[in-house]
Amino acid sequence: MKVACFSVAALDFFPQQNDYFAGGNSLNQAIRMKQLGLDTSFVGALGTDENGDRIEELLRGVGVNLAQCHRVEGNTATNRIFNDEKGERFGVDDAWNGGVYETYLLSEEDWKYMADSDIWVTHANNPNFREALKRKPRHILMGVDFLHFKEYGLLEDSLDIITVAYFGGTPDMADDLARLAKGRKGIVVLTLGAEGSRAFVDDKVYRQTALSVEKVIDTTGCGDAFQAAFTYEYYKSRNVTAALLAGAELGRTATQTHGGVPWITQ
Repeated sequence: MKVACFSVAALDFFPQQNDYFAGGNSLNQAIRMKQLGLDTSFVGALGTDENGDRIEELLRGVGVNLAQCHRVEGNTATNRIFNDEKGERFGVDDAWNGGVYETYLLSEEDWKYMADSDIWVTHANNPNFREALKRKPRHILMGVDFLHFKEYGLLEDSLDIITVAYFGGTPDMADDLARLAKGRKGIVVLTLGAEGSRAFVDDKVYRQTALSVEKVIDTTGCGDAFQAAFTYEYYKSRNVTAALLAGAELGRTATQTHGGVPWITQ
């Protein structure tokens, strides 16, 4: 089973730990799905800087396919992330620098390569997202991270094309998302951290409680881990209840280390 994850990868700096961790939705999911046993590819751009070297080394080391990972003159995307006393991540103004990621548009060769996949994984703020909606082959299952969006126009435009739309948010979003899912082909999933998750499938609502942990170290990447496990389980079984549980289990695992994936630079 082939999975194409596109197109953000970043190096996150955590000042409280004075250390760097790899991150970005596409990188996180490529690694998490590789851990689940899938043939995963990262498709996108890294800069020609040391940060790009570190990320490339990580991806190669865990076995992610980098046939369409491009080293582009410039800087790799970076971010700064802080944690509160409960392990919840938060950002600060001007922390994000998109580097070459923000200007890289997938090439015809990239799209041709990805057309041979079984699953596409991406994020709605990706500069390639609109083009992906136009180009997605019918056979491909597509999972999309809508992050914390509370404007739903892009979701409405895409919900009959994509398979699963993921939102990380708050319970007050549930009514709107349930309404938007009715009569549409795609599933909408709302993750709520310690309050669990919900999936809206046409007029049905599925719920999953959060699985307990002794201590949350860092919530960075927990949503991406949840998405990776949900997408894979749903691809296999088409069982929403099983997919929610799989997501909760891998999401819980992700709370136990700093960073989007369990890796720290020297």
